[in-house]
Formats: sequence, structure tokens, C-alpha cells
Amino acid sequence: MLEKAKYSWQAWVIPCIVILIWFVLGATGRLNAGVFPTIGEVWDAFLYLTGKGLLTEHIIDSLSRVLVGFGMAIVVGVPLGILMGWIPASQIWFGPILHFLRQVPPTAWIPLFLLWFGIGEGSKFAVIFYASVFPIAINTALGVQQIPNEYWEVSRALCLPAGKTLTKLILPGSFQAIFTGLRLGMGMSWRALVAAEMLASSSGLGYLIMSSRSLARVDEMLVGIAAIGFIGMFIDILFVGVQKRMLPIWQLRSEPVRGEVHGETSPAVGKRLQEVQ
Repeated sequence: MLEKAKYSWQAWVIPCIVILIWFVLGATGRLNAGVFPTIGEVWDAFLYLTGKGLLTEHIIDSLSRVLVGFGMAIVVGVPLGILMGWIPASQIWFGPILHFLRQVPPTAWIPLFLLWFGIGEGSKFAVIFYASVFPIAINTALGVQQIPNEYWEVSRALCLPAGKTLTKLILPGSFQAIFTGLRLGMGMSWRALVAAEMLASSSGLGYLIMSSRSLARVDEMLVGIAAIGFIGMFIDILFVGVQKRMLPIWQLRSEPVRGEVHGETSPAVGKRLQEVQ
């Protein structure tokens, strides 16, 4: 439903109204340029930043930081979530600390990360990792826990080794939840990155906003904010598109399985045995 709303004409009504009001107020001279510039001034700032290549450089720097930090979060979050979902006893060890840490916003750690990792890239990677690892791990664990019991019975009946159970059952059965966690984690990491760049950086979209603030260039600040919003929307739409393409390949079919694995296997469960092999 949400994805359909993004592409329907109704979704453009409110933005068009806002832009129209903004244009009219600017054209009639009712806007204070030092506080809120006109559309023309913001467009001129956009042309200036793109013409000089500054906007592209800031976007590339921000995206590269997100990719590194988010990649680290995937490497840690997905295996940790699978472990917590596959072996419930592991939640005794990891559950409390995860639920404690995820209540603390990433921005609260920025001063300590700056102290520990310096003002270079390490502190920014740490902020991105911290922001995205928790939704990835928690959604992955929930996805593994929600795999129907019938599938686990099939894997036990086949005496599948751990590797095959992971690749044939756990990953396909929890794919949608894992991808949802990745999508949420990317959104969190993108927002956390901008906050980190505002406090300690010499490049990136967050730095662009803060440097424009120090120069009282509100038009360039709005260009940076618009770039953050549009890029975030594009990344989210990209995730949805990839998920739709990969879901039929990875996801286990969701029809309920009737029967139990005892001495004889019911026809429905027998079909599942062939699917898992």
C-alpha cells in the first residue's frame, strides 16, 4: 500500500501545494531571504554547488561512509540475529545488552566515539554501525523465530547438517524479515551519518549544512537538506525493488503444512522434504 502511494498522483498534491505557496510568498516579497530564501535562490544555490562539483563530492563522501558502516553492521547483525533466532538460549547472553544499547540514540555516543576513534572516518563508521546493527539483528532474529514449526520438523527428520539447515531453511524462511531489518538499518544509518558529519567532518552532506549555517547561506542549507531527503527516498525505493525481485527466489512458500513427522510422513510434509533437500 505504501509503495503504491509513492507513485500515485495523490502523493504529489501536498508537495505541489507547498511549492506553490512557497513560490507565491517569494514572488510577492513576503519571505525574509536571510531566514527563508525563495525557490529561485535555492535553485541558484543548487546550480552553483553542482557546477563547482561540491554537491557531488559531498554526496559521494556521505554514501561511501554509509556503505562501509552499513556493511560492517550486516556482517555482525545478520549472523547475530540468526544465532539468537536459531538458538533461543543465546538470547540470555545477548538479549539484555542489545535491548539496553538500542535504547541509547547514536548521537549520544558521538562524543565518546570521537574520543576513542578520533575525528577521522573511524568515528563516523562507528556511528553508522551502531545505528544500523540493532534493527538488522533484531529483525533477523524475529524472522528466524517465525519460521513455521513444520519446516523445523522437516529439517530434523532429514537430519540436515547445520550448513544445509542455514542455506535451505533459515535464510529462505527469514529472508523477508532480514531484508526489512536491512531496510530499517539503512534508514537509521543514513540519518545517523548526517548527525555525525554535522559534529565532526570536513566533507559530506552534514558538513555542507553546518558550513552553510556558519556562512548564513540558508539556500545552500536547504539544498543539502533536499539532497538528504531525495537520496534517502531513492535508497528506500531501491531496497523495495530489490526485495520484490529476490523474494520469490528466497522465500519459502507460506501455505500451511498439515501433518506430523512420525513413523509415516503425510503427503504435504513429504513435499516439503523434497523442497528442503
